[in-house]
Formats: sequence, C-alpha cells, structure tokens
Amino acid sequence: MRQQLTDEVSTLLARMTFHQAWLQFEAMAVAGPYATLVATARAEADAQMGLAWQQPPVTTDSGMNLGTPYPRDRSNAARDRCIEVMRRHL
Repeated sequence: MRQQLTDEVSTLLARMTFHQAWLQFEAMAVAGPYATLVATARAEADAQMGLAWQQPPVTTDSGMNLGTPYPRDRSNAARDRCIEVMRRHL
C-alpha cells in the first residue's frame, strides 16, 4: 500500500510539473498563479501527509473517515486566484 501511495503522489507531482511547464509556453500570465497554487497545495499536503504517517495504520474501513477535513484555506484561495486569471487569459 505504501508503494502504491508513493507512486500515486509521484504521478500527481509529475502531472503538475508538466502543466506548469506547459503554461510557461502557452500562457505566461497564468503560469505564475498556477505555480503559486501548486506550491501552496504541496505545502498543505506535505504537512497533512506528515501528520498522517505519524498515526497508527488504519485497520477498518470506518477508520478511513477523516471526521474533520484537513484545512485547505490557502490552497483554496490560490486556486480561486488561478481560476480568475485563467478566465481572463485563456
């Protein structure tokens, strides 16, 4: 399971890097806000994954429920800003 999670995260990071490079070619005005979104989301996810790895392994399906969602205020704001710029320039 750990290998699968690592592979999925690696694939996601590669896709974000690809899109970031693509935007630098196709839409420079959008590249900056997208880079900010990626950096912000990664910072939030890194902190949340670090906390998750410190917890005991989940042994039941019900243990998968977070109960309280992780905060994403910064990445939500960065996403909104990125979409705003995309709507103007794409």
